[in-house]
Amino acid sequence: MMFGLTLFVMIDENLRAAFVAGASAIFGPLIGFGAAYPVITILLAGSLTTTISSVLRHFFTDWVKMTRVNKQMGAIRKAQMEAMRRGNPGKVQKLRDVQTDIQKEAMDVQFAPMKSMAFTFLLFIIIFAWLSAFVYVDVVQAGHVYFAVPWQPNVDLRAAYGFPAWILLYSLLAIPLSQIVTRLLKFLQFRKRLAVLGAQAE
Repeated sequence: MMFGLTLFVMIDENLRAAFVAGASAIFGPLIGFGAAYPVITILLAGSLTTTISSVLRHFFTDWVKMTRVNKQMGAIRKAQMEAMRRGNPGKVQKLRDVQTDIQKEAMDVQFAPMKSMAFTFLLFIIIFAWLSAFVYVDVVQAGHVYFAVPWQPNVDLRAAYGFPAWILLYSLLAIPLSQIVTRLLKFLQFRKRLAVLGAQAE
């Protein structure tokens, strides 16, 4: 249902405009700053979407199981190479059978995080649509379309470098934050799991 609604938002201009108007009513007063600080607005919008998507993906992902499956796959590949080097086709075939079983489990583990996309994809579409209207309308009207980077003092947010500069700026700010949030959540989960195992051992 969420993917269907997202598709309608992408196709139907009136529906997309309604969502953008709703997003403007919410995000405009919160992080719009009257279009005076567009870089900060883009940073905060990226932080919001990144944090939400990272948290949802974390709860849909069994990191412990994923780590175990990856370790098993790595060990099997190493054992296969060793068996092939020693010319033991029987062992290679047995390892392939084991690998097939583990690959099924690996597919389940890898597919699980994609379920979170059903909740985040629509949010990304709405945020990007709102940011587009924000940059090309509000920021232009406010006269703050330029920002500075180390190699150039004036970069137009609307300039195209394969993608519009504001999208590249969003990605530059959001992707590292996504990695930080994901690693922090994984660290907390593994530490909690180790604490539980330690308590059980006592």
